[in-house]
Amino acid sequence: MTNLSLWVLLLPLLGFIILGLFGRKFSHAAILAVGWGACGLAFVLSAVNFVVMLGTPVAQRVSDLNVFTWITAGTFSLNFGLYLDPLSMVMLLVVTGVGLLIHIYSAGYMHDDPAFWRFFAYLNFFIFAMVMLVIANNMLFLLVGWGLVGLASYLLIGFWYQRPSAVAAAQKAFVINIIGDFGLMIAIFLIFAQSGHLDYHSVLGHNFGTAATAITLLLFLACAAKSAQLPLYMWLPDAMEGPTPVSALIHAATMVTAGVYLVARMNLVFDQAALTLAVVAGIGGLTALFAASMALFQLDIKRVLAYSTISQLGYMFMAEGVHNYYGGVFHLVTHAFFKALLFLGAGAIIHALGGEQDMRKMGGLWGRLRVTGITFLIAALAISGIFPLAGFWSKDEILGSVLAQAQATGGIGYYLLWLVGIITAGLTAFYMFRLFFGIFFGTYRGGTAAAAVESHDAEVEEGEAAGHTHVGAVAYERIHEVPTVMSLPLIILAILSVLGGFIGSMKLFGAASFAPLQNFLPTSLYSHAAEAGLGTEWLSTIVALIVALLGIGLAYRMYGRGFVYKENTNPFYKLVFNKYYVDEALNAVLIRPVLALGRGLSRYLEGSTLDGGSRGIGQIFRGASSGLRRVQTGYTRNYALGIAVGVVLIIVYYAVR
Repeated sequence: MTNLSLWVLLLPLLGFIILGLFGRKFSHAAILAVGWGACGLAFVLSAVNFVVMLGTPVAQRVSDLNVFTWITAGTFSLNFGLYLDPLSMVMLLVVTGVGLLIHIYSAGYMHDDPAFWRFFAYLNFFIFAMVMLVIANNMLFLLVGWGLVGLASYLLIGFWYQRPSAVAAAQKAFVINIIGDFGLMIAIFLIFAQSGHLDYHSVLGHNFGTAATAITLLLFLACAAKSAQLPLYMWLPDAMEGPTPVSALIHAATMVTAGVYLVARMNLVFDQAALTLAVVAGIGGLTALFAASMALFQLDIKRVLAYSTISQLGYMFMAEGVHNYYGGVFHLVTHAFFKALLFLGAGAIIHALGGEQDMRKMGGLWGRLRVTGITFLIAALAISGIFPLAGFWSKDEILGSVLAQAQATGGIGYYLLWLVGIITAGLTAFYMFRLFFGIFFGTYRGGTAAAAVESHDAEVEEGEAAGHTHVGAVAYERIHEVPTVMSLPLIILAILSVLGGFIGSMKLFGAASFAPLQNFLPTSLYSHAAEAGLGTEWLSTIVALIVALLGIGLAYRMYGRGFVYKENTNPFYKLVFNKYYVDEALNAVLIRPVLALGRGLSRYLEGSTLDGGSRGIGQIFRGASSGLRRVQTGYTRNYALGIAVGVVLIIVYYAVR
């Protein structure tokens, strides 16, 4: 089978090198030619790979291309190779396809940024890192890609490094992801110790016995950090400090889905550890509900979407925790469509309002941003699971499999997990339409009227685009639709958000045989999920749909005439609005004590003891050398006297003995 993955990997790397070395001197057109060209050609070659794979018999849809031998030690040999199978093929199409749309959109959004060339260099580097992670054929180079993705996200989140908040957010993301990287590294050590191999073919075919639990728990630690699951989710909302296209790139189809991909890739190892799968499902469910609740009362549109991402990732892990790896990958794909659309739509709104992100200063934009409003509505319906949009089919797949697992095992925990998924679906619909109605319905609350509204946690986005003045300073008459280079990706993603779900199975209509994606993945995913009967599927789907519609109805009742913010002193509201004070608790319990300990050790152990001791020893030698220097007079008679005294002492010594 033809494998063009090496070029898919090298093209974004080449684009990064060219832009990094010479981009400062390029015109905008040349920068776009390199940036778009590198990602666009990578997508075209991925599509060619996909077409070739479709024409290959199912049993032969795996290509392990060894590029060169990395290391040979005794009987152990490790190659740098590229592994192309249906799972990596799906990820390649999502990463390069959605990545290309974000590249195109960024040309308009970042047009007047003075570091335009650097932004596209970072975008190309990010695509390169994600491709490395997805198509590496062994655990070592998976770790390399994993680390490079963390580095790329650090650069992109902190792109506006002049702003202390952006630098702090980038550092926070980097540090938390390092925790996960450590877990992945230890898991790789254990895998090698148990199997003697690191390539996927050997590792996935190995029976790890009792060690499987430790290995998979460490792998899931890495996944929880990269995919922002409890308790390592805190970096993702702060990542909103980066430019909005970065938010779309990180939160939609790429970095945050790496954890979901890793669990799916290692599905045969996870199937050997029932305890770990229960942990994966439980953490996924709790994260989905916890993050959805935090999104309820946020005022910054990007932070609402950030918590939404965390919640949707929890759904994906719920599916994988009940052996439905296909369901997790299916929701990964559909989520890439509508979440990228939501972030890019939010970017269009921010762009039109001169950098404004506070929804209290929006409203009434339906008449001014019609294309953005329609596409945003489609994305909101899709993520809410409304029939027949993409999110409906993938959420139905997940919730149905969780309910089927509950019926098959009789475990009360799985029934509670299904209930958590249903409640989360209702919360998702509510906060998404609270956002939609608050932005597009009612009357405009920006312009001069916004002067009376105190900005809560939205800050001026320095460098967002030329002409962006202080938040709330754009008059309603000056608000206009974004240029074509930004609206075209919105339209394409809206179409995918409508039709993307049809790549899944039509189980509700008894047409389980029509499952293009599921039929494409059997050589990568060996799913052992409990099969839900038609009645179970309909029950789960109807309940979820009713709850989602109730959430939309409640949002319309409260915000259908626009968003009106009133200070709320309710303790529960304050608790949720302040994100359960998790950051404050971490500062009090962990960060401040560690900083205090560090300062104390620096002052007393390092300063007084180590530095003081070394200075004391230095003073002793300095005093001794000062005394010896007095002996060095330079007079021959003194030296002769010293020799004579020495001879006399030697004679006396031997005479006494």
